[in-house]
Amino acid sequence: MTKERREGAEAATTYRISELAEAAGVSRDMIKYYLRAGLLPPAEKPRPNLSLYSSLHLRLIELILTFQAQTRLSLSQIASVFAGAAFDPAAIEVELLSDRHSGGRRDNIIPFETTNVERGALELPQEALAELAAAGLIADTGHLDEDEEQVAALLLAARDQDVPLRFFTEARAALATLADLEVKSLIGIKRDGLVYEDVLDRVTSTDRLINRWMVAEKSRQARQLFRRILENSEQALSSVHDAIYFPSRVFRQRYRVAEALDRLDGVLAERSSVTALHDATRVALLLTEFERATGYADALLATDAGDSLGLACKCLAMGMQADLDGALEFFDPLTAMDSRLPMAMEARLLTLLMQAARLGGMSDASELLKDAQQLFLEPVEWDAADPLDRCEAVLLEARANALFPDAINREAAAIEGLETLLAELQAEGLTILGEPLEAVAMVQEIYTHYYLAQLYEARGDAERARGHYDNVIRIDPSSNFGEAAYLKLG
Repeated sequence: MTKERREGAEAATTYRISELAEAAGVSRDMIKYYLRAGLLPPAEKPRPNLSLYSSLHLRLIELILTFQAQTRLSLSQIASVFAGAAFDPAAIEVELLSDRHSGGRRDNIIPFETTNVERGALELPQEALAELAAAGLIADTGHLDEDEEQVAALLLAARDQDVPLRFFTEARAALATLADLEVKSLIGIKRDGLVYEDVLDRVTSTDRLINRWMVAEKSRQARQLFRRILENSEQALSSVHDAIYFPSRVFRQRYRVAEALDRLDGVLAERSSVTALHDATRVALLLTEFERATGYADALLATDAGDSLGLACKCLAMGMQADLDGALEFFDPLTAMDSRLPMAMEARLLTLLMQAARLGGMSDASELLKDAQQLFLEPVEWDAADPLDRCEAVLLEARANALFPDAINREAAAIEGLETLLAELQAEGLTILGEPLEAVAMVQEIYTHYYLAQLYEARGDAERARGHYDNVIRIDPSSNFGEAAYLKLG
């Protein structure tokens, strides 16, 4: 049905008073009162003993009830509003949206008051006010006017909801531009023939309309962003293993991976220690030598069943081989100890994402996905003097932004960390347990190039992305990362 036919059908609907009362949810006596008070236009009377009401009457009754719920106007005052709008529902709705009838404090944006209103000062803690002042969100902690008190109270309430003050600091800068645009627009509206009080009322009413539009538009955009975050997160689940590099046979031969691991075994045989086993475990896992990595991890756990790196290695090795049930065996104790080591965080994240992928569209998947994103946002503890630890921390940040760019939103920091790591790897290489392990350095380098390519691509910098994809292909064209880079470059 077209809009015109639908409106025609509504206009053609007629009600007897009993039918109108039932449709509107009010009594017949109340409708008669609305008629006497001038809240409703007269009914049509096709004959003396018959009164017929239309859809207009029904809509007006709905608006009367809405005005009573949302304003402090009396019925006689509501009648004046309706009469001023010629009983046009659209015009009445605009009056309601303007918020001029809310009965609350007049939010006059023109800074001249015609009357002084006594008010009680809010009890706001001085320490909290000093924090707001230090953040530049209020000007003075000692003499707050009504607007500043309201702003301070809202900021403190939001802080209690864990909203960081930096959000308001950054948002305030954007609001300054909006306020300037609004004032210039309001000044430019001609209001000939109006006295000052009328101008003040019109400007304030328009400001309220603009405020309500901004709230509605901001909420609409926020909902769209959240929807995009969820959609992107679901897409990330299907490609979680694509973020793991599996060196090709050619790479292993070129960089003598087997020989490097044999040298590590020799070092461990001469001076076995927990630190040496930790290093060897991480090296084997980076090179996707899962059997050797789990062997090292078993040795760690035989000494200390609660060794977080040993548990993380076992969990990651299972997860990287797509064995979720095996990974879950080590996931629970790892989660219970809440280790912040990069490898422990990596193991927990991979397991959560694999669980969510297995559940698919079920509601529990969203909870697991939320847990994974939250884990990405938590701080990682790493030893700045440990090159493997530092590398894992940088790569973890990069994976977070590659998998959940909208939710994590730390792209600039991730790129900076990767660029610094790449420069160090190319300048210094990597030495583990006294051994210059070129294969491990090249694995870290290919990870770095691949994640930089993804992040630059997401940023829209195709030229830099192409350069890093080219380097991935140069290092290991036959690997899963190399094949993905070929596809990106076409």
